Amino acid sequence: MTDATSVSLGGETVKATAAKFTMAVIGFAGTVVFARVLGPSGFGGYYLLFSLVKLGDRAVNGWGTAIMKRFSEVEAPKRELIGGQLVFTAAWLVLMSAVAAVASRWLVSYTGLTEAPVLFVVLMGAVTLYEPTDRVVQARGLVGASMWTDTFRSLLTFPIQLALVLLGLGAAGMAYGLAAATFLSLPALWYFVRTKPTVPTRETLASLWSYAKYSIPNSFLGQTYDRFDILLLGYLLAPAAAGQYEVALKLTVPATFVMMAAQSVLMARVSRLHSQGKDVSDDVSNTLAFSSVVAVPMFFGAVSMPEQLVVTAFGPEYADAAALLVGLALFQIVSTQSGPLTSAIGGIDRPESNTRISVATLAVNVVLGVALTLAYGAIGVVVATVVAETLRYVLSAFVVKRVLPNVVLFPRTLLEQVGAALLMFAVVVPLVRTVPIDQWYQLLAIVSVGATVYSAALLAISQKLRVTIEGVVRSSRLEL
Repeated sequence: MTDATSVSLGGETVKATAAKFTMAVIGFAGTVVFARVLGPSGFGGYYLLFSLVKLGDRAVNGWGTAIMKRFSEVEAPKRELIGGQLVFTAAWLVLMSAVAAVASRWLVSYTGLTEAPVLFVVLMGAVTLYEPTDRVVQARGLVGASMWTDTFRSLLTFPIQLALVLLGLGAAGMAYGLAAATFLSLPALWYFVRTKPTVPTRETLASLWSYAKYSIPNSFLGQTYDRFDILLLGYLLAPAAAGQYEVALKLTVPATFVMMAAQSVLMARVSRLHSQGKDVSDDVSNTLAFSSVVAVPMFFGAVSMPEQLVVTAFGPEYADAAALLVGLALFQIVSTQSGPLTSAIGGIDRPESNTRISVATLAVNVVLGVALTLAYGAIGVVVATVVAETLRYVLSAFVVKRVLPNVVLFPRTLLEQVGAALLMFAVVVPLVRTVPIDQWYQLLAIVSVGATVYSAALLAISQKLRVTIEGVVRSSRLEL
Protein backbone atom coordinates (compact mmCIF):
# COMPACT_ATOMS: atom_id res chain seq x y z
CA MET A 1 0.00 0.00 0.00
CA THR A 2 1.16 3.53 -0.76
CA ASP A 3 2.55 5.50 2.19
CA ALA A 4 3.76 9.07 2.68
CA THR A 5 7.44 8.22 2.13
CA SER A 6 6.93 6.28 -1.10
CA VAL A 7 5.66 9.32 -3.00
CA SER A 8 7.52 12.43 -4.14
CA LEU A 9 7.10 15.41 -1.80
CA GLY A 10 7.64 17.83 -4.68
CA GLY A 11 5.53 15.86 -7.14
CA GLU A 12 2.55 15.54 -4.82
CA THR A 13 2.85 19.23 -3.90
CA VAL A 14 2.76 20.24 -7.57
CA LYS A 15 -0.27 18.03 -8.26
CA ALA A 16 -2.08 19.37 -5.22
CA THR A 17 -1.18 22.98 -6.03
CA ALA A 18 -2.46 22.58 -9.58
CA ALA A 19 -5.72 21.27 -8.14
CA LYS A 20 -5.88 24.18 -5.69
CA PHE A 21 -5.47 26.75 -8.46
CA THR A 22 -8.13 25.02 -10.52
CA MET A 23 -10.44 25.24 -7.52
CA ALA A 24 -9.47 28.87 -7.09
CA VAL A 25 -10.62 29.76 -10.59
CA ILE A 26 -13.96 28.04 -10.00
CA GLY A 27 -14.31 29.44 -6.51
CA PHE A 28 -13.39 32.96 -7.51
CA ALA A 29 -15.98 32.95 -10.29
CA GLY A 30 -18.57 31.77 -7.78
CA THR A 31 -17.51 34.37 -5.23
CA VAL A 32 -17.86 37.21 -7.74
CA VAL A 33 -21.29 36.01 -8.89
CA PHE A 34 -22.72 35.37 -5.44
CA ALA A 35 -21.22 38.50 -3.88
CA ARG A 36 -22.90 40.61 -6.56
CA VAL A 37 -26.23 38.75 -6.52
CA LEU A 38 -26.63 38.46 -2.74
CA GLY A 39 -25.00 41.74 -1.73
CA PRO A 40 -22.80 42.22 1.37
CA SER A 41 -25.54 41.26 3.85
CA GLY A 42 -26.67 37.98 2.25
CA PHE A 43 -23.14 37.04 1.24
CA GLY A 44 -21.84 37.83 4.72
CA GLY A 45 -24.73 35.94 6.36
CA TYR A 46 -23.82 32.74 4.52
CA TYR A 47 -20.19 32.97 5.57
CA LEU A 48 -21.18 33.70 9.16
CA LEU A 49 -23.20 30.47 9.14
CA PHE A 50 -20.42 28.51 7.45
CA SER A 51 -17.94 29.83 10.01
CA LEU A 52 -20.16 28.49 12.78
CA VAL A 53 -20.33 25.11 11.03
CA LYS A 54 -16.55 25.02 10.76
CA LEU A 55 -16.30 25.73 14.48
CA GLY A 56 -18.86 23.04 15.26
CA ASP A 57 -17.04 20.34 13.31
CA ARG A 58 -13.72 20.83 15.11
CA ALA A 59 -14.04 17.73 17.30
CA VAL A 60 -14.41 15.54 14.20
CA ASN A 61 -11.61 17.43 12.47
CA GLY A 62 -9.28 16.99 15.45
CA TRP A 63 -10.20 13.31 15.70
CA GLY A 64 -9.46 13.04 11.98
CA THR A 65 -6.02 14.57 12.56
CA ALA A 66 -5.34 11.87 15.16
CA ILE A 67 -6.50 9.25 12.63
CA MET A 68 -4.14 10.77 10.06
CA LYS A 69 -1.20 10.68 12.48
CA ARG A 70 -1.72 7.08 13.54
CA PHE A 71 -2.64 5.90 10.02
CA SER A 72 0.68 7.20 8.65
CA GLU A 73 2.76 5.36 11.26
CA VAL A 74 4.50 2.04 10.66
CA GLU A 75 2.31 -1.05 11.38
CA ALA A 76 -0.84 1.00 12.05
CA PRO A 77 -4.15 -0.90 12.55
CA LYS A 78 -5.69 0.82 9.53
CA ARG A 79 -9.07 -0.95 9.47
CA GLU A 80 -9.68 -0.19 13.13
CA LEU A 81 -8.71 3.46 12.63
CA ILE A 82 -11.29 3.85 9.86
CA GLY A 83 -13.93 2.23 12.06
CA GLY A 84 -13.08 4.60 14.90
CA GLN A 85 -13.44 7.54 12.55
CA LEU A 86 -16.95 6.57 11.42
CA VAL A 87 -18.26 5.90 14.94
CA PHE A 88 -16.98 9.23 16.26
CA THR A 89 -18.39 11.15 13.27
CA ALA A 90 -21.88 9.67 13.69
CA ALA A 91 -21.98 10.44 17.41
CA TRP A 92 -20.82 14.03 16.90
CA LEU A 93 -23.37 14.70 14.18
CA VAL A 94 -26.21 13.64 16.52
CA LEU A 95 -24.88 15.99 19.21
CA MET A 96 -24.57 18.95 16.82
CA SER A 97 -28.10 18.41 15.55
CA ALA A 98 -29.39 18.72 19.12
CA VAL A 99 -27.34 21.90 19.63
CA ALA A 100 -28.80 23.44 16.45
CA ALA A 101 -32.33 22.70 17.67
CA VAL A 102 -31.69 24.38 21.03
CA ALA A 103 -29.91 27.41 19.50
CA SER A 104 -32.21 27.82 16.50
CA ARG A 105 -33.44 31.34 17.34
CA TRP A 106 -29.94 32.62 17.97
CA LEU A 107 -28.70 31.14 14.69
CA VAL A 108 -31.41 32.98 12.76
CA SER A 109 -30.73 36.25 14.56
CA TYR A 110 -26.94 36.09 14.18
CA THR A 111 -26.80 35.14 10.50
CA GLY A 112 -29.95 36.83 9.25
CA LEU A 113 -30.94 33.57 7.51
CA THR A 114 -34.38 32.19 8.39
CA GLU A 115 -33.33 28.64 7.45
CA ALA A 116 -30.12 28.80 9.52
CA PRO A 117 -30.80 25.82 11.89
CA VAL A 118 -31.58 23.41 9.03
CA LEU A 119 -28.67 24.70 6.95
CA PHE A 120 -26.36 24.25 9.93
CA VAL A 121 -27.26 20.57 10.30
CA VAL A 122 -27.08 19.84 6.56
CA LEU A 123 -23.67 21.48 6.19
CA MET A 124 -22.43 19.82 9.38
CA GLY A 125 -23.35 16.40 8.04
CA ALA A 126 -21.54 17.04 4.78
CA VAL A 127 -18.27 18.37 6.17
CA THR A 128 -17.98 15.88 9.05
CA LEU A 129 -18.25 12.97 6.62
CA TYR A 130 -15.90 14.47 4.04
CA GLU A 131 -13.00 16.02 5.95
CA PRO A 132 -11.85 13.06 8.12
CA THR A 133 -12.00 10.77 5.08
CA ASP A 134 -9.90 13.29 3.18
CA ARG A 135 -7.32 13.16 5.98
CA VAL A 136 -6.95 9.40 5.50
CA VAL A 137 -6.22 9.87 1.79
CA GLN A 138 -3.57 12.45 2.73
CA ALA A 139 -2.12 10.08 5.34
CA ARG A 140 -1.44 7.64 2.52
CA GLY A 141 0.61 10.36 0.82
CA LEU A 142 -1.95 10.83 -1.95
CA VAL A 143 -2.34 14.57 -1.51
CA GLY A 144 -2.71 15.05 -5.27
CA ALA A 145 -5.69 12.66 -5.28
CA SER A 146 -7.12 14.42 -2.24
CA MET A 147 -6.90 17.85 -3.85
CA TRP A 148 -8.23 16.74 -7.24
CA THR A 149 -11.21 15.10 -5.55
CA ASP A 150 -11.81 18.42 -3.84
CA THR A 151 -11.53 20.07 -7.24
CA PHE A 152 -14.20 17.70 -8.54
CA ARG A 153 -16.33 18.79 -5.60
CA SER A 154 -15.80 22.44 -6.57
CA LEU A 155 -16.80 21.68 -10.16
CA LEU A 156 -20.08 20.30 -8.82
CA THR A 157 -20.58 23.00 -6.18
CA PHE A 158 -20.65 26.10 -8.38
CA PRO A 159 -23.35 25.05 -10.88
CA ILE A 160 -25.55 23.53 -8.15
CA GLN A 161 -25.24 26.65 -6.01
CA LEU A 162 -25.87 28.93 -8.97
CA ALA A 163 -28.98 27.01 -9.99
CA LEU A 164 -30.40 27.11 -6.45
CA VAL A 165 -29.63 30.81 -5.99
CA LEU A 166 -31.22 31.68 -9.33
CA LEU A 167 -34.27 29.64 -8.33
CA GLY A 168 -34.74 32.10 -5.50
CA LEU A 169 -33.24 30.29 -2.51
CA GLY A 170 -30.71 33.08 -1.93
CA ALA A 171 -27.95 32.38 0.59
CA ALA A 172 -29.63 29.08 1.49
CA GLY A 173 -28.96 27.95 -2.08
CA MET A 174 -25.23 28.33 -1.46
CA ALA A 175 -25.45 26.11 1.63
CA TYR A 176 -27.57 23.41 -0.01
CA GLY A 177 -25.35 23.49 -3.10
CA LEU A 178 -22.15 22.94 -1.13
CA ALA A 179 -23.73 20.13 0.89
CA ALA A 180 -25.06 18.37 -2.22
CA ALA A 181 -21.71 18.55 -4.02
CA THR A 182 -19.90 17.25 -0.92
CA PHE A 183 -22.18 14.22 -0.57
CA LEU A 184 -21.82 13.46 -4.29
CA SER A 185 -18.00 13.60 -4.02
CA LEU A 186 -17.70 11.19 -1.10
CA PRO A 187 -17.65 7.99 -3.22
CA ALA A 188 -14.69 9.33 -5.22
CA LEU A 189 -12.81 10.06 -1.98
CA TRP A 190 -13.54 6.62 -0.54
CA TYR A 191 -12.07 5.05 -3.65
CA PHE A 192 -8.62 6.24 -2.54
CA VAL A 193 -9.06 5.09 1.07
CA ARG A 194 -9.08 1.42 0.03
CA THR A 195 -9.48 0.24 3.62
CA LYS A 196 -12.55 -1.51 4.99
CA PRO A 197 -13.56 -0.37 8.49
CA THR A 198 -13.79 -2.68 11.45
CA VAL A 199 -14.61 -2.24 15.15
CA PRO A 200 -11.62 -0.63 16.91
CA THR A 201 -10.07 -2.27 19.95
CA ARG A 202 -9.64 -0.50 23.27
CA GLU A 203 -5.89 -0.23 22.59
CA THR A 204 -6.49 1.49 19.25
CA LEU A 205 -8.94 3.95 20.79
CA ALA A 206 -6.48 4.67 23.61
CA SER A 207 -3.73 5.35 21.07
CA LEU A 208 -6.05 7.68 19.15
CA TRP A 209 -7.12 9.51 22.29
CA SER A 210 -3.52 10.06 23.40
CA TYR A 211 -3.12 12.25 20.30
CA ALA A 212 -6.71 13.47 19.90
CA LYS A 213 -6.81 14.99 23.40
CA TYR A 214 -4.46 17.60 21.94
CA SER A 215 -5.47 17.60 18.26
CA ILE A 216 -9.15 18.27 19.06
CA PRO A 217 -8.49 21.43 21.09
CA ASN A 218 -5.81 22.38 18.55
CA SER A 219 -8.39 22.10 15.78
CA PHE A 220 -10.93 24.15 17.71
CA LEU A 221 -8.39 26.81 18.64
CA GLY A 222 -7.05 26.94 15.10
CA GLN A 223 -10.47 27.32 13.50
CA THR A 224 -11.57 29.87 16.09
CA TYR A 225 -8.43 31.79 15.25
CA ASP A 226 -8.96 31.43 11.48
CA ARG A 227 -12.59 32.58 11.57
CA PHE A 228 -12.42 34.90 14.57
CA ASP A 229 -12.18 37.99 12.37
CA ILE A 230 -15.38 37.41 10.45
CA LEU A 231 -17.26 36.21 13.54
CA LEU A 232 -16.19 39.31 15.47
CA LEU A 233 -17.16 41.63 12.62
CA GLY A 234 -20.57 39.99 12.42
CA TYR A 235 -21.04 40.47 16.17
CA LEU A 236 -19.59 43.97 16.69
CA LEU A 237 -20.47 45.53 13.34
CA ALA A 238 -22.86 43.81 10.87
CA PRO A 239 -23.11 40.96 8.33
CA ALA A 240 -22.20 43.54 5.64
CA ALA A 241 -18.82 44.15 7.31
CA ALA A 242 -18.27 40.39 7.36
CA GLY A 243 -19.06 40.36 3.64
CA GLN A 244 -16.43 43.05 2.98
CA TYR A 245 -13.86 41.05 4.93
CA GLU A 246 -14.70 37.80 3.15
CA VAL A 247 -14.24 39.44 -0.26
CA ALA A 248 -10.77 40.68 0.69
CA LEU A 249 -9.88 37.28 2.14
CA LYS A 250 -11.01 35.45 -0.99
CA LEU A 251 -8.63 37.55 -3.09
CA THR A 252 -5.67 36.45 -0.92
CA VAL A 253 -6.54 32.76 -0.54
CA PRO A 254 -4.43 31.62 -3.57
CA ALA A 255 -1.38 32.77 -1.59
CA THR A 256 -1.79 29.69 0.63
CA PHE A 257 -2.18 27.00 -2.02
CA VAL A 258 1.44 25.85 -2.24
CA MET A 259 1.75 25.85 1.54
CA MET A 260 -1.49 23.92 2.06
CA ALA A 261 -0.54 21.32 -0.53
CA ALA A 262 2.97 20.84 0.86
CA GLN A 263 1.75 20.97 4.45
CA SER A 264 -0.60 18.03 3.90
CA VAL A 265 2.25 15.91 2.52
CA LEU A 266 4.68 17.16 5.15
CA MET A 267 2.82 16.03 8.27
CA ALA A 268 2.28 12.48 7.03
CA ARG A 269 5.86 12.26 5.74
CA VAL A 270 7.41 13.66 8.92
CA SER A 271 5.21 11.39 11.02
CA ARG A 272 6.32 8.24 9.23
CA LEU A 273 10.02 9.18 9.11
CA HIS A 274 9.98 10.22 12.76
CA SER A 275 8.34 6.93 13.77
CA GLN A 276 11.28 5.22 12.02
CA GLY A 277 13.84 7.37 13.87
CA LYS A 278 14.95 9.23 10.72
CA ASP A 279 15.85 12.93 10.36
CA VAL A 280 13.19 15.19 8.84
CA SER A 281 15.03 18.53 8.79
CA ASP A 282 15.54 18.63 5.02
CA ASP A 283 11.85 18.05 4.30
CA VAL A 284 10.83 20.85 6.67
CA SER A 285 13.45 23.26 5.28
CA ASN A 286 12.48 22.55 1.67
CA THR A 287 8.81 23.13 2.47
CA LEU A 288 9.59 26.48 4.10
CA ALA A 289 11.64 27.46 1.05
CA PHE A 290 8.66 27.26 -1.30
CA SER A 291 5.58 27.75 0.91
CA SER A 292 5.44 31.51 0.26
CA VAL A 293 6.27 31.42 -3.45
CA VAL A 294 2.79 32.75 -4.31
CA ALA A 295 2.14 34.73 -1.12
CA VAL A 296 5.11 37.06 -1.59
CA PRO A 297 4.17 38.41 -5.05
CA MET A 298 0.50 38.59 -4.08
CA PHE A 299 1.38 40.92 -1.21
CA PHE A 300 3.29 43.29 -3.49
CA GLY A 301 0.49 43.06 -6.03
CA ALA A 302 -2.07 43.99 -3.38
CA VAL A 303 0.03 46.97 -2.30
CA SER A 304 0.32 48.22 -5.88
CA MET A 305 -3.43 48.28 -6.71
CA PRO A 306 -5.74 47.30 -3.81
CA GLU A 307 -8.82 49.27 -4.85
CA GLN A 308 -8.57 48.27 -8.50
CA LEU A 309 -8.47 44.58 -7.54
CA VAL A 310 -11.52 44.75 -5.29
CA VAL A 311 -13.76 47.11 -7.22
CA THR A 312 -13.08 45.65 -10.67
CA ALA A 313 -13.84 42.15 -9.46
CA PHE A 314 -16.73 42.70 -7.04
CA GLY A 315 -18.16 46.15 -7.74
CA PRO A 316 -18.07 49.55 -6.02
CA GLU A 317 -20.18 48.44 -3.05
CA TYR A 318 -17.17 46.43 -1.88
CA ALA A 319 -14.70 49.35 -2.08
CA ASP A 320 -14.16 49.28 1.70
CA ALA A 321 -12.54 45.86 1.33
CA ALA A 322 -9.51 47.45 -0.39
CA ALA A 323 -8.07 48.60 2.93
CA LEU A 324 -8.40 45.07 4.33
CA LEU A 325 -6.75 43.46 1.31
CA VAL A 326 -3.20 44.65 1.98
CA GLY A 327 -3.27 43.59 5.63
CA LEU A 328 -4.63 40.15 4.78
CA ALA A 329 -2.01 39.70 2.06
CA LEU A 330 0.71 40.43 4.65
CA PHE A 331 -0.95 37.96 7.01
CA GLN A 332 -0.75 35.28 4.33
CA ILE A 333 3.03 35.65 4.02
CA VAL A 334 3.45 34.99 7.74
CA SER A 335 0.83 32.24 7.65
CA THR A 336 2.54 30.36 4.82
CA GLN A 337 5.71 30.24 6.90
CA SER A 338 4.08 29.25 10.20
CA GLY A 339 1.85 26.54 8.65
CA PRO A 340 4.64 24.07 7.79
CA LEU A 341 6.14 24.57 11.24
CA THR A 342 2.81 23.63 12.83
CA SER A 343 2.66 20.47 10.68
CA ALA A 344 6.23 19.55 11.56
CA ILE A 345 5.48 19.88 15.29
CA GLY A 346 2.44 17.63 14.89
CA GLY A 347 4.41 15.14 12.82
CA ILE A 348 7.11 14.69 15.47
CA ASP A 349 4.37 13.85 18.01
CA ARG A 350 4.38 17.16 19.89
CA PRO A 351 0.68 18.14 19.67
CA GLU A 352 0.82 19.63 23.17
CA SER A 353 3.23 22.28 21.88
CA ASN A 354 0.76 23.23 19.16
CA THR A 355 -1.96 23.47 21.81
CA ARG A 356 0.02 25.93 23.92
CA ILE A 357 0.95 27.99 20.88
CA SER A 358 -2.66 28.09 19.68
CA VAL A 359 -3.92 29.23 23.10
CA ALA A 360 -1.40 32.06 23.23
CA THR A 361 -2.07 33.11 19.64
CA LEU A 362 -5.85 33.08 20.02
CA ALA A 363 -5.67 35.03 23.28
CA VAL A 364 -3.66 37.79 21.62
CA ASN A 365 -5.98 37.84 18.62
CA VAL A 366 -9.12 38.09 20.77
CA VAL A 367 -7.84 40.85 23.04
CA LEU A 368 -6.29 42.94 20.28
CA GLY A 369 -9.11 42.15 17.85
CA VAL A 370 -11.87 43.42 20.11
CA ALA A 371 -9.94 46.52 21.17
CA LEU A 372 -8.77 47.53 17.69
CA THR A 373 -12.11 46.77 16.00
CA LEU A 374 -13.95 48.98 18.49
CA ALA A 375 -11.38 51.72 17.93
CA TYR A 376 -10.74 51.52 14.18
CA GLY A 377 -13.42 49.33 12.63
CA ALA A 378 -12.77 46.35 10.37
CA ILE A 379 -9.11 47.22 9.70
CA GLY A 380 -8.43 46.79 13.42
CA VAL A 381 -9.21 43.09 13.38
CA VAL A 382 -6.84 42.61 10.43
CA VAL A 383 -3.99 44.33 12.29
CA ALA A 384 -4.65 42.11 15.30
CA THR A 385 -4.52 39.01 13.12
CA VAL A 386 -1.17 39.97 11.61
CA VAL A 387 0.29 40.48 15.10
CA ALA A 388 -1.13 37.18 16.36
CA GLU A 389 0.12 35.21 13.36
CA THR A 390 3.59 36.67 13.81
CA LEU A 391 3.52 35.41 17.40
CA ARG A 392 2.48 31.95 16.16
CA TYR A 393 5.44 31.90 13.78
CA VAL A 394 7.96 32.96 16.43
CA LEU A 395 6.74 30.38 18.98
CA SER A 396 6.54 27.58 16.39
CA ALA A 397 10.01 28.39 15.05
CA PHE A 398 11.39 28.22 18.60
CA VAL A 399 9.92 24.75 19.16
CA VAL A 400 11.08 23.42 15.79
CA LYS A 401 14.63 24.72 16.20
CA ARG A 402 14.84 23.22 19.67
CA VAL A 403 13.81 19.74 18.47
CA LEU A 404 15.16 19.92 14.90
CA PRO A 405 18.19 22.26 15.06
CA ASN A 406 19.17 21.57 11.44
CA VAL A 407 15.99 23.13 10.02
CA VAL A 408 16.73 26.31 8.02
CA LEU A 409 14.10 28.91 8.91
CA PHE A 410 15.13 31.54 6.36
CA PRO A 411 16.11 29.68 3.19
CA ARG A 412 17.91 31.58 0.45
CA THR A 413 15.04 30.73 -1.90
CA LEU A 414 12.63 32.79 0.23
CA LEU A 415 14.86 35.86 -0.07
CA GLU A 416 15.06 35.30 -3.83
CA GLN A 417 11.27 35.37 -3.96
CA VAL A 418 11.24 38.76 -2.22
CA GLY A 419 13.80 40.08 -4.72
CA ALA A 420 11.78 38.87 -7.71
CA ALA A 421 8.59 40.35 -6.22
CA LEU A 422 10.28 43.75 -5.72
CA LEU A 423 11.25 43.75 -9.39
CA MET A 424 7.65 42.91 -10.29
CA PHE A 425 6.45 45.76 -8.07
CA ALA A 426 8.76 48.21 -9.82
CA VAL A 427 7.27 47.21 -13.17
CA VAL A 428 3.59 47.09 -12.13
CA VAL A 429 3.32 50.40 -10.22
CA PRO A 430 4.06 52.62 -13.26
CA LEU A 431 1.57 50.58 -15.30
CA VAL A 432 -1.14 51.08 -12.70
CA ARG A 433 -0.52 54.83 -12.69
CA THR A 434 -0.66 55.19 -16.46
CA VAL A 435 -3.21 52.58 -17.59
CA PRO A 436 -6.87 53.09 -16.55
CA ILE A 437 -8.29 49.98 -14.88
CA ASP A 438 -12.07 49.89 -15.05
CA GLN A 439 -12.62 46.62 -16.92
CA TRP A 440 -11.71 43.07 -15.94
CA TYR A 441 -9.55 42.49 -19.04
CA GLN A 442 -7.41 45.52 -18.21
CA LEU A 443 -6.89 44.21 -14.69
CA LEU A 444 -6.10 40.75 -16.02
CA ALA A 445 -3.53 42.18 -18.43
CA ILE A 446 -1.63 43.98 -15.67
CA VAL A 447 -1.80 40.96 -13.35
CA SER A 448 -0.44 38.82 -16.20
CA VAL A 449 2.46 41.21 -16.76
CA GLY A 450 3.30 41.12 -13.06
CA ALA A 451 3.11 37.32 -12.89
CA THR A 452 5.34 36.99 -15.97
CA VAL A 453 7.98 39.35 -14.59
CA TYR A 454 8.00 37.61 -11.20
CA SER A 455 8.19 34.10 -12.65
CA ALA A 456 10.94 34.96 -15.13
CA ALA A 457 13.01 36.78 -12.51
CA LEU A 458 12.68 33.98 -9.97
CA LEU A 459 13.64 31.31 -12.48
CA ALA A 460 16.66 33.35 -13.47
CA ILE A 461 18.01 33.94 -9.96
CA SER A 462 16.96 30.78 -8.10
CA GLN A 463 19.03 27.69 -8.79
CA LYS A 464 17.09 25.71 -6.17
CA LEU A 465 13.83 26.43 -7.99
CA ARG A 466 15.27 25.20 -11.28
CA VAL A 467 16.61 22.03 -9.64
CA THR A 468 13.26 21.42 -7.92
CA ILE A 469 11.35 21.81 -11.18
CA GLU A 470 13.71 19.36 -12.91
CA GLY A 471 13.19 16.84 -10.08
CA VAL A 472 9.40 17.15 -10.26
CA VAL A 473 9.46 16.67 -14.05
CA ARG A 474 11.63 13.55 -13.73
CA SER A 475 9.35 12.17 -11.04
CA SER A 476 6.30 12.77 -13.24
CA ARG A 477 7.89 11.00 -16.16
CA LEU A 478 8.72 7.97 -14.02
CA GLU A 479 5.12 7.80 -12.82
CA LEU A 480 3.91 7.87 -16.43
